[in-house]
Amino acid sequence: MSAFGFRIKFRILFVTATLTVPAMGWAQSAYLAPGKNNYAVSVQDLQMSGKGKKAFQKGSQLLAKGDSAGSLPYLDRAVSESPENYKAYYDLGLAHYSLGQIVEAEQAFQKSIDITQGKFALPQFGIGMVLCHEGDFHQAETVIERALDREPGSASGKYLLAWAQYGLNRLLAAERSLQQAILRNANLGEAYLLLARIHQRQNNSPAMVNDLQTYLKLNPRGPDSDQTRRLLEHINQQMSDQSIVVVYPLLVQ
Repeated sequence: MSAFGFRIKFRILFVTATLTVPAMGWAQSAYLAPGKNNYAVSVQDLQMSGKGKKAFQKGSQLLAKGDSAGSLPYLDRAVSESPENYKAYYDLGLAHYSLGQIVEAEQAFQKSIDITQGKFALPQFGIGMVLCHEGDFHQAETVIERALDREPGSASGKYLLAWAQYGLNRLLAAERSLQQAILRNANLGEAYLLLARIHQRQNNSPAMVNDLQTYLKLNPRGPDSDQTRRLLEHINQQMSDQSIVVVYPLLVQ
Protein backbone atom coordinates (compact mmCIF):
# COMPACT_ATOMS: atom_id res chain seq x y z
CA MET A 1 0.00 0.00 0.00
CA SER A 2 1.23 3.48 -0.76
CA ALA A 3 0.08 4.92 2.55
CA PHE A 4 -1.38 2.91 5.31
CA GLY A 5 -2.28 4.81 8.38
CA PHE A 6 -2.08 4.87 12.08
CA ARG A 7 -1.91 1.71 14.05
CA ILE A 8 -3.14 2.59 17.47
CA LYS A 9 -0.95 0.20 19.44
CA PHE A 10 -1.62 1.07 23.04
CA ARG A 11 0.96 0.28 25.65
CA ILE A 12 -1.31 -0.64 28.55
CA LEU A 13 0.55 0.60 31.61
CA PHE A 14 -1.32 -0.24 34.75
CA VAL A 15 -0.98 -0.18 38.49
CA THR A 16 -3.87 -1.78 40.37
CA ALA A 17 -5.87 -1.94 37.16
CA THR A 18 -5.42 1.69 36.15
CA LEU A 19 -5.48 2.34 32.41
CA THR A 20 -3.48 5.14 30.86
CA VAL A 21 -4.76 7.55 28.23
CA PRO A 22 -4.04 6.78 24.58
CA ALA A 23 -0.34 7.19 23.98
CA MET A 24 2.52 6.81 21.52
CA GLY A 25 2.78 4.08 18.99
CA TRP A 26 0.05 4.70 16.49
CA ALA A 27 1.31 3.47 13.11
CA GLN A 28 1.11 0.13 11.34
CA SER A 29 -2.44 -0.65 10.25
CA ALA A 30 -4.48 0.05 7.19
CA TYR A 31 -7.69 1.04 8.91
CA LEU A 32 -6.83 4.73 9.25
CA ALA A 33 -5.87 5.24 5.66
CA PRO A 34 -7.43 4.45 2.30
CA GLY A 35 -5.96 1.85 0.06
CA LYS A 36 -3.77 3.05 -2.75
CA ASN A 37 -6.65 2.89 -5.19
CA ASN A 38 -8.62 5.37 -3.11
CA TYR A 39 -6.25 8.22 -3.85
CA ALA A 40 -7.34 10.47 -6.68
CA VAL A 41 -4.71 10.50 -9.43
CA SER A 42 -3.44 14.07 -9.60
CA VAL A 43 -1.06 15.90 -11.89
CA GLN A 44 1.68 15.63 -9.30
CA ASP A 45 1.16 11.84 -9.16
CA LEU A 46 1.71 11.62 -12.90
CA GLN A 47 4.74 13.90 -12.79
CA MET A 48 6.43 12.14 -9.87
CA SER A 49 9.99 11.23 -10.78
CA GLY A 50 10.95 7.59 -11.04
CA LYS A 51 13.42 7.83 -8.16
CA GLY A 52 10.96 9.73 -6.02
CA LYS A 53 8.25 7.20 -6.69
CA LYS A 54 10.48 4.24 -5.89
CA ALA A 55 11.71 5.88 -2.68
CA PHE A 56 8.13 6.64 -1.65
CA GLN A 57 6.98 3.08 -2.27
CA LYS A 58 9.94 1.61 -0.38
CA GLY A 59 9.50 3.98 2.55
CA SER A 60 5.78 3.27 2.80
CA GLN A 61 6.38 -0.48 2.65
CA LEU A 62 8.87 -0.28 5.52
CA LEU A 63 6.48 1.90 7.50
CA ALA A 64 3.66 -0.60 6.97
CA LYS A 65 5.91 -3.34 8.36
CA GLY A 66 6.58 -1.31 11.48
CA ASP A 67 10.08 -0.15 10.55
CA SER A 68 9.49 3.56 11.05
CA ALA A 69 13.17 4.38 11.48
CA GLY A 70 14.07 2.48 8.32
CA SER A 71 11.36 4.27 6.35
CA LEU A 72 12.61 7.77 7.12
CA PRO A 73 15.55 7.96 4.66
CA TYR A 74 13.33 6.78 1.81
CA LEU A 75 10.48 9.14 2.65
CA ASP A 76 12.90 12.03 3.05
CA ARG A 77 14.29 11.22 -0.39
CA ALA A 78 10.78 10.99 -1.82
CA VAL A 79 9.80 14.49 -0.67
CA SER A 80 13.19 15.85 -1.73
CA GLU A 81 12.81 14.52 -5.26
CA SER A 82 9.05 15.11 -5.47
CA PRO A 83 8.29 18.08 -3.17
CA GLU A 84 4.60 18.09 -4.09
CA ASN A 85 4.09 14.50 -3.01
CA TYR A 86 1.53 15.07 -0.27
CA LYS A 87 1.18 11.34 0.35
CA ALA A 88 4.88 11.03 1.15
CA TYR A 89 4.62 13.93 3.60
CA TYR A 90 1.68 12.20 5.24
CA ASP A 91 3.61 8.94 5.65
CA LEU A 92 6.61 10.92 6.85
CA GLY A 93 4.42 12.40 9.56
CA LEU A 94 3.33 8.92 10.64
CA ALA A 95 6.91 7.69 10.79
CA HIS A 96 8.04 10.64 12.90
CA TYR A 97 5.05 10.32 15.21
CA SER A 98 5.60 6.62 15.84
CA LEU A 99 9.21 7.43 16.78
CA GLY A 100 8.13 10.08 19.25
CA GLN A 101 9.32 12.95 17.04
CA ILE A 102 6.23 15.06 17.51
CA VAL A 103 7.49 18.38 16.14
CA GLU A 104 8.70 16.75 12.94
CA ALA A 105 5.44 14.81 12.62
CA GLU A 106 3.37 17.96 12.90
CA GLN A 107 5.51 19.72 10.30
CA ALA A 108 5.11 16.85 7.83
CA PHE A 109 1.35 16.63 8.34
CA GLN A 110 1.04 20.38 7.92
CA LYS A 111 3.06 20.27 4.69
CA SER A 112 0.67 17.62 3.31
CA ILE A 113 -2.26 19.85 4.27
CA ASP A 114 -0.69 22.90 2.66
CA ILE A 115 0.00 21.09 -0.62
CA THR A 116 -3.58 19.84 -0.89
CA GLN A 117 -5.11 23.05 0.52
CA GLY A 118 -6.89 21.01 3.16
CA LYS A 119 -8.63 18.71 0.69
CA PHE A 120 -6.90 15.55 1.96
CA ALA A 121 -8.43 14.46 5.28
CA LEU A 122 -5.76 12.07 6.56
CA PRO A 123 -3.05 14.60 7.48
CA GLN A 124 -5.72 16.64 9.23
CA PHE A 125 -6.45 13.57 11.32
CA GLY A 126 -2.69 13.43 11.90
CA ILE A 127 -2.67 16.99 13.23
CA GLY A 128 -5.63 16.10 15.43
CA MET A 129 -3.66 13.13 16.77
CA VAL A 130 -0.69 15.38 17.57
CA LEU A 131 -2.96 17.84 19.36
CA CYS A 132 -4.49 15.02 21.41
CA HIS A 133 -1.00 13.81 22.28
CA GLU A 134 -0.14 17.33 23.46
CA GLY A 135 -3.34 17.57 25.49
CA ASP A 136 -4.92 20.34 23.40
CA PHE A 137 -8.22 18.52 23.19
CA HIS A 138 -10.39 21.52 22.31
CA GLN A 139 -8.33 22.36 19.23
CA ALA A 140 -8.01 18.67 18.37
CA GLU A 141 -11.78 18.29 18.35
CA THR A 142 -12.14 21.23 15.96
CA VAL A 143 -9.50 19.90 13.55
CA ILE A 144 -10.83 16.34 13.61
CA GLU A 145 -14.43 17.43 13.04
CA ARG A 146 -13.28 19.50 10.05
CA ALA A 147 -11.52 16.45 8.62
CA LEU A 148 -14.61 14.34 9.22
CA ASP A 149 -16.59 16.77 7.10
CA ARG A 150 -14.37 15.66 4.21
CA GLU A 151 -14.29 11.98 5.14
CA PRO A 152 -17.39 11.20 7.23
CA GLY A 153 -17.00 7.47 6.79
CA SER A 154 -13.60 7.36 8.48
CA ALA A 155 -13.46 4.97 11.42
CA SER A 156 -10.14 6.46 12.43
CA GLY A 157 -11.57 9.94 12.40
CA LYS A 158 -14.37 8.89 14.73
CA TYR A 159 -11.83 7.18 16.96
CA LEU A 160 -9.70 10.32 17.16
CA LEU A 161 -12.78 12.40 17.87
CA ALA A 162 -13.53 10.06 20.76
CA TRP A 163 -9.98 10.52 22.07
CA ALA A 164 -10.45 14.30 22.08
CA GLN A 165 -13.85 13.99 23.76
CA TYR A 166 -12.40 11.61 26.33
CA GLY A 167 -9.69 14.16 27.06
CA LEU A 168 -12.42 16.76 27.60
CA ASN A 169 -14.15 14.32 29.97
CA ARG A 170 -17.22 14.18 27.72
CA LEU A 171 -17.56 10.47 28.27
CA LEU A 172 -20.99 9.89 26.73
CA ALA A 173 -20.00 11.75 23.55
CA ALA A 174 -16.75 9.78 23.39
CA GLU A 175 -18.64 6.53 23.78
CA ARG A 176 -21.01 7.46 20.94
CA SER A 177 -18.09 8.34 18.69
CA LEU A 178 -16.45 5.00 19.43
CA GLN A 179 -19.66 3.15 18.63
CA GLN A 180 -19.75 4.96 15.28
CA ALA A 181 -16.10 4.07 14.69
CA ILE A 182 -16.83 0.40 15.36
CA LEU A 183 -19.81 0.50 12.97
CA ARG A 184 -17.44 1.74 10.28
CA ASN A 185 -14.75 -0.82 11.13
CA ALA A 186 -15.78 -3.83 13.16
CA ASN A 187 -12.13 -4.86 13.55
CA LEU A 188 -11.08 -1.64 15.25
CA GLY A 189 -9.83 -3.38 18.35
CA GLU A 190 -8.20 -0.30 19.83
CA ALA A 191 -11.62 1.34 20.13
CA TYR A 192 -12.37 -1.19 22.83
CA LEU A 193 -9.30 -0.13 24.78
CA LEU A 194 -10.55 3.44 24.81
CA LEU A 195 -14.00 2.17 25.78
CA ALA A 196 -12.31 0.40 28.69
CA ARG A 197 -10.80 3.71 29.78
CA ILE A 198 -14.22 5.35 29.60
CA HIS A 199 -15.82 2.55 31.60
CA GLN A 200 -13.00 2.74 34.13
CA ARG A 201 -13.81 6.41 34.75
CA GLN A 202 -17.44 5.38 35.15
CA ASN A 203 -16.43 2.67 37.66
CA ASN A 204 -18.08 0.09 35.42
CA SER A 205 -15.86 -2.96 35.85
CA PRO A 206 -18.16 -5.47 34.07
CA ALA A 207 -18.15 -3.26 30.97
CA MET A 208 -14.36 -2.98 31.19
CA VAL A 209 -14.13 -6.76 31.20
CA ASN A 210 -16.27 -6.98 28.07
CA ASP A 211 -14.19 -4.29 26.36
CA LEU A 212 -10.90 -6.02 27.09
CA GLN A 213 -12.23 -9.44 26.14
CA THR A 214 -13.39 -8.07 22.78
CA TYR A 215 -10.01 -6.44 22.22
CA LEU A 216 -8.27 -9.76 22.85
CA LYS A 217 -10.59 -11.56 20.44
CA LEU A 218 -9.61 -9.08 17.75
CA ASN A 219 -5.91 -9.00 18.71
CA PRO A 220 -5.10 -12.37 20.31
CA ARG A 221 -1.39 -12.12 19.48
CA GLY A 222 -0.95 -8.38 19.49
CA PRO A 223 2.02 -6.72 21.18
CA ASP A 224 -0.17 -5.72 24.12
CA SER A 225 -2.13 -8.96 24.43
CA ASP A 226 -0.18 -10.35 27.41
CA GLN A 227 -0.51 -7.11 29.36
CA THR A 228 -4.19 -6.93 28.49
CA ARG A 229 -4.74 -10.48 29.76
CA ARG A 230 -2.96 -9.67 33.03
CA LEU A 231 -5.09 -6.55 33.43
CA LEU A 232 -8.24 -8.54 32.68
CA GLU A 233 -7.29 -11.12 35.32
CA HIS A 234 -6.64 -8.33 37.80
CA ILE A 235 -10.06 -6.73 37.22
CA ASN A 236 -11.83 -10.10 37.48
CA GLN A 237 -10.02 -10.78 40.74
CA GLN A 238 -11.01 -7.38 42.11
CA MET A 239 -14.64 -8.01 41.16
CA SER A 240 -14.49 -11.40 42.84
CA ASP A 241 -12.99 -9.94 46.02
CA GLN A 242 -15.65 -7.23 46.13
CA SER A 243 -18.37 -9.88 45.79
CA ILE A 244 -16.95 -11.77 48.75
CA VAL A 245 -16.89 -8.61 50.88
CA VAL A 246 -20.55 -7.95 50.10
CA VAL A 247 -21.76 -11.52 50.57
CA TYR A 248 -19.75 -12.43 53.67
CA PRO A 249 -21.73 -10.31 56.18
CA LEU A 250 -24.91 -11.92 54.95
CA LEU A 251 -23.46 -15.34 55.63
CA VAL A 252 -22.51 -14.56 59.23
CA GLN A 253 -25.74 -12.87 60.20
